[in-house]
Amino acid sequence: MKFDATAAGFLLSSVCAASGWVVWWQNKIKFDKEIAARDAADSATKAYAAKRDFEHLRNNQKDISTGITLGFDEMERRFDDLDRDVLDIKTQLTILNATEHK
Repeated sequence: MKFDATAAGFLLSSVCAASGWVVWWQNKIKFDKEIAARDAADSATKAYAAKRDFEHLRNNQKDISTGITLGFDEMERRFDDLDRDVLDIKTQLTILNATEHK
């Protein structure tokens, strides 16, 4: 039997092509898994950041509401003080007018 270089070359190139395809396919699967893991991590990070930002906004809203409530309470206290002072002034003026007319 004679050695056929064409058949051997064809067989060798077919084996090399098949093994190259297998290596390429394994790398593609590995790369796709890495991309999916990176996308999942990015998605989780974005979700955490959005939740954190929402919590900050909610806490800021609570602080603003508390500040407004305290401001209105202080204004109400000051108006009560003014009402009491005006009532004292009216009482003193009434007493002063009553003593002048006697």
